[in-house]
Amino acid sequence: VTKFSVNSMSSSSQFRTTMVTTPDDLAAVHALRYQVYCEERGFLDGDRFPENQEFDEFDRRSVHFAAFDEQGAVAAAARLVLSAEGETLPYQQFCSVYDDVELPRAGRAVEISRVVLNEGYRRPPAGGPAGSVMMGVYRQMYLYCRENGVEYWYAAMERPLMRLLGTYGFGFRQIGPRADYFGPVAVHLAHVSELLQPMACRHPQQYAWFTNRSLDFAVAA
Repeated sequence: VTKFSVNSMSSSSQFRTTMVTTPDDLAAVHALRYQVYCEERGFLDGDRFPENQEFDEFDRRSVHFAAFDEQGAVAAAARLVLSAEGETLPYQQFCSVYDDVELPRAGRAVEISRVVLNEGYRRPPAGGPAGSVMMGVYRQMYLYCRENGVEYWYAAMERPLMRLLGTYGFGFRQIGPRADYFGPVAVHLAHVSELLQPMACRHPQQYAWFTNRSLDFAVAA
């Protein structure tokens, strides 16, 4: 669990970012996913989820992460879908990859999926001031992967998210053409050990926070 603050000219908020381990917290994440994917974006039919909690077959082999605000509400969330021999990842339902791309073996990669932001934290460019709320979630996912031997990240992303991550110093590469997968996205791949090399060069203080679980950090907007 990490606590961090987001400071802007008008407000200062405290967030708790963590792996989701309790049924109540997971239910709150599923409720935010329902709000975003069913009610706001219309990607999924809300009638499929009578309890107003969106879930799918990939949740059973996923690790979930979230940022909780000072009132305990989910400010942002995402999941890592674990790969396994004979199992597909979410992006493979809709996206293809270029013929010359060599993919990692099953078990060595995860897919970042179901990235959601509470509408109260969507000030430009995304996820609160300078995207910092979502960065807390990405940090927890990164640390989990480094500590558990995960070597690769897949991510099916729209251009705005890819640009935001590039601004922060994430080193993804596009490995396939764009497809309609809950919006116009392309699948990207990154080696976890190389993912933050641009960040280390351009944003050394942020890199130190991202790579050290013991550090709390005030993110200035």
